[in-house]
Amino acid sequence: MHLPRFGLKTRSFACCVHVKFTCQLCDRSFTEKWALKNHMKLHTGEKPFKCTWPTCHYSFLTASAMKDHFRTHTGEKSFLCDLCGFAGGTRHALTKHRRQHTGEKPFKCDECNFASTTQSHLTRHKRVHTGEKPYRCPWCDYRSNCAENIRKHILHTGKHEGVKMYNCPKCDYGTNIPVEFRNHLKELHPDIENPDLAYLHAGKVILPFAYKFFSV
Repeated sequence: MHLPRFGLKTRSFACCVHVKFTCQLCDRSFTEKWALKNHMKLHTGEKPFKCTWPTCHYSFLTASAMKDHFRTHTGEKSFLCDLCGFAGGTRHALTKHRRQHTGEKPFKCDECNFASTTQSHLTRHKRVHTGEKPYRCPWCDYRSNCAENIRKHILHTGKHEGVKMYNCPKCDYGTNIPVEFRNHLKELHPDIENPDLAYLHAGKVILPFAYKFFSV
């Protein structure tokens, strides 16, 4: 015997299935197939997105990273802070800037109460706990946990007078001022590829912090 149905409607419920795309090389998982595909390029070293700026041979993992880089050539700063007049060339630069307004310090030390607005500052701080001093003066045994201290040691202690940190690979020119070195390469040696980063190969001292002086 069939009982009557009084206005009852059947509904179909979609089952939520969380599909994971897992990397076979490092076990990282992603919810989207395209994300796994991009991740695999980290293992293969593939960087299919090349900068089209003349004489620049940089290439990148993603199109967005290439666009961010390209703005360093054009000077475009389209990421604007709605709290002040700051303009950044990348979304990352804007995010980093906004922490000055919010006071947010998302990068926290697991050994003490130190917190920072940037990952690089946290990495440098952790060396206080580990005792690591990866930066060394090439002219003496002085070592430091901070690249900036190497620069100060060479330029301001008077222990290495006459030393030039940035030496031109094309001529005898040398200087201790990054901007002057960049301008020298651009004006007198225009055939040098990527003059804004050539100091990495020309000087005896490789200082990661100096990159900020060469951002175009």
